[in-house]
Amino acid sequence: MVNKVKFERENVIRLASQLFWEKGFHATSTRDLQDAINMRPGSIYSAFGSKEGLYCESLKDYTLDMKNQIEGFLSTSDSIVGGLHAFVENVLIKTKACSPSAICMLVKANSEFADKDSHLYELSVDLAAKFEGYLTAIFEQAIEHNELSDKLSAIEYARFFQVHFTGLRGYVNRPGVEPLAQPMINQMFTVMKNLSISPAQFFE
Repeated sequence: MVNKVKFERENVIRLASQLFWEKGFHATSTRDLQDAINMRPGSIYSAFGSKEGLYCESLKDYTLDMKNQIEGFLSTSDSIVGGLHAFVENVLIKTKACSPSAICMLVKANSEFADKDSHLYELSVDLAAKFEGYLTAIFEQAIEHNELSDKLSAIEYARFFQVHFTGLRGYVNRPGVEPLAQPMINQMFTVMKNLSISPAQFFE
């Protein structure tokens, strides 16, 4: 019974995450949630405390899912950079049509709550910072394995990855640019492998 309850809770959070990712927090009504997760408002509040509580769980679930996806590609790749490359291809090309939104849910949350809901905004910032820390640890390994130059720090590679990955996600959502996706992904990783100057050095 405990496992069944846990599964049902995880399933509810996953379904809610897809809805919140698509519409955003404010545009998602209680009725929307009720239809998506097949729970009455009273049950939602009993299980998660509030709509905000369910959103927090959904945002955490989204972040964990991103990490799990990356881990999956890293475990089946011959290299760390190759695993990241495969992950980006999967998101931008192979599963793009299945995503509720072309914009990262963390980025979407950060923009939506900047001046409205401090608690939810702070959560999105905290999760984004932890995700950046996760990426930094991955890039530390890539540097140690001589897959990337040690002229840049792991955090600089992590920032480069996030900026370009986020930008590409938005760009490939435009109509008629699908043929450009693969070349642009390849270009992103070619540039990353050849980085030798820290952004800070441009201002020295």
